[in-house]
Amino acid sequence: PPSAHLELPEMPAPKDSRGWERYKMAKGGETVGPSVEDVYWNLLSLGIAAVIWNLGYPIQQATTFSPGWVASVFMRNFILMGGIFQGFHWVMYRSGFRQTFTKFNSKMPKEEEIARDRRYTMLSLLINSGIECFMIHAWAAGSVAYEERILDAPFKVFVMLILSPFFRELHFVIYHRLLHIQPLFKWFHAHHHLSYNPSPWSGLSMHPVESITYFTGPILPCLVFTTHPIVFLFANVHAQVASVYGHHGHEEYGGSYFHYLHHSKVWCNYGTPFLPLDILMGTWETGHPRK
Repeated sequence: PPSAHLELPEMPAPKDSRGWERYKMAKGGETVGPSVEDVYWNLLSLGIAAVIWNLGYPIQQATTFSPGWVASVFMRNFILMGGIFQGFHWVMYRSGFRQTFTKFNSKMPKEEEIARDRRYTMLSLLINSGIECFMIHAWAAGSVAYEERILDAPFKVFVMLILSPFFRELHFVIYHRLLHIQPLFKWFHAHHHLSYNPSPWSGLSMHPVESITYFTGPILPCLVFTTHPIVFLFANVHAQVASVYGHHGHEEYGGSYFHYLHHSKVWCNYGTPFLPLDILMGTWETGHPRK
């Protein structure tokens, strides 16, 4: 439990390493800064976002909160993301293929822990869908300006798509670090750390206040800049999908030993290797034993 992990984090060992090697994870293949694997996962999120947009995004119908289009947003998020979460869970924790994966913690999470994470993840998707509906309505009602076609501002859309993962990681690091300050940790973030041996359903298992904060990341750039909704969709899908591969607890398929260490130790690795601000904060933990 979080209350049992009050020690300061171990710092990057081994001591005799030099340069960037001293930040190398003890397990997994994560590197400092964006990696080729990050590009693959970002392209997957962009591809899902493009499919959602091209299947018919309901901005034109959203001048009022009518049940039809609102229900379509909620159903899409529940079915698509629930399917992805459960798919990872089944393959890595239930199927005959599970022996082919390398789990960071050899112990399996308890069934009641998985059930709890599943309930809270569905609550987070409920909150996320509500935020998305308000964003769609704001565009439709003219409260927030947007580019109706990508070709109306292709360079701006391209730049915002490139910068979107960096902004979302920065947003995550800032609010996440703040939530580790008492009493905010006890009030809003301790629930997420009940999953000290996380699984695919753990990523969005959050207190509702944290869920709301987490999913403001995708909408903030769209409130500041006039851009195409695909920028929001990309960031929002990435916020959903990244929670799965960041928490599934295995080396394969984007698994993050860096973030696993955050769950097991609590007071380290507040960000991600993609935007390695933990090096600047002095909280980068590699998992190597002390010497």
